[in-house]
Amino acid sequence: MSFADSIMKPATLGRIGVKNRIIRSATCMAGADEKTGNPTPKLIEKYKELAKGGVGLIITGHAYVNSNGKASPRQLSISSDDNISGLANLVSEAHGTGCPMIVQISHAGAFSITAEDGVALAPSDVKNPMTGRPCKGMTISEIHSLITDFAKAAQRAKVSNADGVQLHLAHGFLLTQFLSPIFNKRKDGYGGEDILKRARIVFEILEEIRYRTGEDFPLWVKISVTEGANEGYSSLEGIRLAQELARVKVDAIEVSGGTFYGDKNLSPSRTGIIAGKNEGYFAEEASAIRERVGKATQVILVGGLRSQESMVNLFDRGTAEAFSLSRPLIAEPDLVNRWASGDGEPAECISCNACSRTAKVGIVYCPVMRDAAEGIWAPPPEC
Repeated sequence: MSFADSIMKPATLGRIGVKNRIIRSATCMAGADEKTGNPTPKLIEKYKELAKGGVGLIITGHAYVNSNGKASPRQLSISSDDNISGLANLVSEAHGTGCPMIVQISHAGAFSITAEDGVALAPSDVKNPMTGRPCKGMTISEIHSLITDFAKAAQRAKVSNADGVQLHLAHGFLLTQFLSPIFNKRKDGYGGEDILKRARIVFEILEEIRYRTGEDFPLWVKISVTEGANEGYSSLEGIRLAQELARVKVDAIEVSGGTFYGDKNLSPSRTGIIAGKNEGYFAEEASAIRERVGKATQVILVGGLRSQESMVNLFDRGTAEAFSLSRPLIAEPDLVNRWASGDGEPAECISCNACSRTAKVGIVYCPVMRDAAEGIWAPPPEC
């Protein structure tokens, strides 16, 4: 099938109607108010630009569900009812262009920046593998409170008129840490040798979200199908987890992988991606998941997608039903409109990860494309 007849056709994904099968994957844009976590006018304008750029659906950058789960400066918050109005404004701007929006909800756990002067929460008493700082294992009471915080966050997303929520189980944040044998050494009901036992908190969060938001509110998850770290969980375990997520009727599973503390060659944001050669680096795992979950739960692939041809081939092979992009849409917010116009050239993103460093100075942007637009020539930044 052609790109226009497959990827660009309207569809229903995870119970949400979309105009095409290209999704803006959750990307922390570092544009929220530092004190409140509410989206600033500049951040809202960035999301509006994305929505106008033609994507079928936007997943917001991860929003922290309580104050001790903040991962980075100027991150979105969904931890208080005071955040509802700002989120509603953000959603309204996307809807005004005909683009649905999902809010991704998260907790940083061992990597929380709010614990710089204290001890970060984690599944067990372990050391942060990146900093060596000790982490405090959560009590049962703290786990139960966290489950409630996630569910209340989902309620706030629903009140803000978002089209659904996505639970962030990927890339090394707290729920990944519960899945991980590196972080989760618990001997009680929230730990164990089997990943499904370590995932108990995930299933309890999903159950509580369903209870508080109703069966009709779309509930998606994003998973790292493999931890990508020594002594971490494997892709076989991640695939088993995805099967169980489908069994409890999550509406869509976005398949990513790796963590920021694991092997860089297995990370979720890899460098050296060349259109038509090494795109879609989690495609094999996504295909295995789709074979096992059936039609009730839809599979979305993210990671190194750059060309129409690769997405069409993956779609035709049944690897996934939709495709998520992040870095290409930082470089070209109107990429999907360009493709829809008949320009079949791959995304201009060179996969250098320079955009990730711009979060320190303001809302995330692509310095390579900015310099090109200003007529400045510079070699690609070091990766």
